Amino acid sequence: MKKKLVLILFLMIGVIVLLNQQTIVTYIMKNYLYKNEIVIPETDVTYKKDMNFSYVQPVTKFEPHNKQDVLNIIYTILNNGWDEFTFYCAEDYENCTKEVSSIFKDQSTLSNLNNFIHPYHSYDILTADITNLNKITVHVERLYSKDQITEINTKIDEIYNQLISEDMSERDKILAIHDYIINNTIYDEELSNAILSGNDRDKNSHSHTAYGLLFENKAICGGYADTMALFLDRMKIPNFKVSTYDHVWNAVQLEDGKWYHLDLTWDDPVTNTHEEMLTHTFFLLTTTQLQEQNTGQHNFDTKIYSELTE
Repeated sequence: MKKKLVLILFLMIGVIVLLNQQTIVTYIMKNYLYKNEIVIPETDVTYKKDMNFSYVQPVTKFEPHNKQDVLNIIYTILNNGWDEFTFYCAEDYENCTKEVSSIFKDQSTLSNLNNFIHPYHSYDILTADITNLNKITVHVERLYSKDQITEINTKIDEIYNQLISEDMSERDKILAIHDYIINNTIYDEELSNAILSGNDRDKNSHSHTAYGLLFENKAICGGYADTMALFLDRMKIPNFKVSTYDHVWNAVQLEDGKWYHLDLTWDDPVTNTHEEMLTHTFFLLTTTQLQEQNTGQHNFDTKIYSELTE
């Protein structure tokens, strides 16, 4: 009788283990075999943005329970300047790996995250290794190299000290940088046309970055926006970038607490005669004023950039 009870008990345990195999294996892997892999890297505080956004927020807990948690974790990884980071999905987040995979396949969603961080922390390539055990390892390849950052910072200091004095108003400071960038930059039509036609970006071109604008005097919208963002950060003026499917520009918060649009690309128009022009049509516009321009390239997602409501 006792032997039968023992046999039945073992059979019951076996059935329980079989039915909960994935949960048990996951628990063992997460809490014992993989336990030492969850570490917090050193944060690059020099280029970390300490701002509150409605779309994404920094986190200190890295066990997502939903899609927004995943976005917040990826944003935190980028904003902190981490090159690699491993986290695990919460047990109650059943669709976690599927949603993480979906996010990393959606370049539009990922590129929006770049808009809320310092340009030097922007990714060029962002990938994730996803296991069946809900282990996610994010890998970041940065857009700017350390050598480029050193050169850019030196150039920005040089221009800033030449153009900016502390008795200037915020608007005058922004205007001085706005005009300098446009007067010393040519819009890179060749690269722009190549991208619009679906061709891969020329790996030797830097026109999509501040490096191309400052040292090669050529840029597309990404180069204009990054360069302006770097100067705005240098001036300690709150800012982020705004993007649509084919364009990017700057959002700036002035001393009145309101947010304004600043689009240097559209203020450096390409003419049929290739004559160099400087305009101020898109200089510190409210959202209402920007929409009145009806360009077709400024129809941004207000759910992502909800700060820009006026």
